[in-house]
Amino acid sequence: MLAIAIFGFRLATPEVLAVGAVTVIVVAIAWYAATKRPLTRSIGAGTLRLRAVRERVGEDHLRMLGQIALATWFAGQTYMRIARFVRDTVPLGQDIRIYYRGVEQWLHGGDPWAAEVVVRHSVFSYAGSPATTVLLAPSALFSEDQFTVLWLVLSALSAVAIVRWLRLPIWWLLFPPTAEALYSGNPQLVILMLLLAGAARPGVIADSIAVALKVYAVIPLLGERRLRRVGLALVLTIATVVVAPSLWIHYAQQFGAISARLAQQSDSGFSAFYHPILLVPTAIAIILLWRRDRKAAAWLAVPALWPSSEFHYSTFAQPVMTPLLAVLLAVPNQQLAPVAITLYVFWRFAVAPVHAHLAAWAADAMAEKTNREDLP
Repeated sequence: MLAIAIFGFRLATPEVLAVGAVTVIVVAIAWYAATKRPLTRSIGAGTLRLRAVRERVGEDHLRMLGQIALATWFAGQTYMRIARFVRDTVPLGQDIRIYYRGVEQWLHGGDPWAAEVVVRHSVFSYAGSPATTVLLAPSALFSEDQFTVLWLVLSALSAVAIVRWLRLPIWWLLFPPTAEALYSGNPQLVILMLLLAGAARPGVIADSIAVALKVYAVIPLLGERRLRRVGLALVLTIATVVVAPSLWIHYAQQFGAISARLAQQSDSGFSAFYHPILLVPTAIAIILLWRRDRKAAAWLAVPALWPSSEFHYSTFAQPVMTPLLAVLLAVPNQQLAPVAITLYVFWRFAVAPVHAHLAAWAADAMAEKTNREDLP
């Protein structure tokens, strides 16, 4: 898995798929040509060896080694990502500063979507919804630096709460999408924390705030079958139409331009949305997964398909995380997230027959080994 992720970091996604497919085919042909031995027999023998190693080392030790390897992988990817931000002089809390400036523009009678942060020669503009703008209006009680510090603290507390509620090791704070969200101060971590806040009345309020901050937060609620909470969450968003109708009208008029600018500034994002060659198979994968596991499909739909998604959107995968997803989603390569999620869905459907075939091939290999040992 690490090799796949390394290739994903070095090469464009279509190249990764092509190289992987060709490599598998070439290895299979070369193996048979060199050994004249069916590949299934070799796979069975390899499975037996792996079982022997697992028994010799022990499940607990293997699990510990896996955690050490994954934590090291996270640390390395996070270091490279944050070092790049520092090298490019990206300001700490860049995203929440954009949100603050958008709110300030609106409260002073200006166009909130004209607010921006400039990093070197790159411009990043405000693209939050009117509901987000209204909800963050109290930020104007503070200066930009004060609010940025407060929000970064809230993001850090949210990250710790997420790790605890999901019962993940503390080193999951090094998960690169989480680390990026902590650095940029993006609302993503706060939204995920609110969605995980619980099923009691405070949880209903938390869901409503999450959906108002980012409308895509409604998708996990649908996956969790919290339809009543979806309705209540949308009520808060609709209430902002009553509070600021002119803001909504202005947003509707500019929606096309705002979306196009966001796509351009995010370089079409990390999802499959703007890439037809990935969009169709990824959408099919999410639909198939929705039929089998609605919760997993809902949490993965945002990083896989949401337009102009950012790297930190992959934090939404944490409630349904697997080792394969963890390794691949840690790599900040555009379009790798939908490929990783599609591979995960494929594995969900293939795991039972694969295990059955491996067991059968291993049994054949064991029988062949026993027969050889019984020969005089």
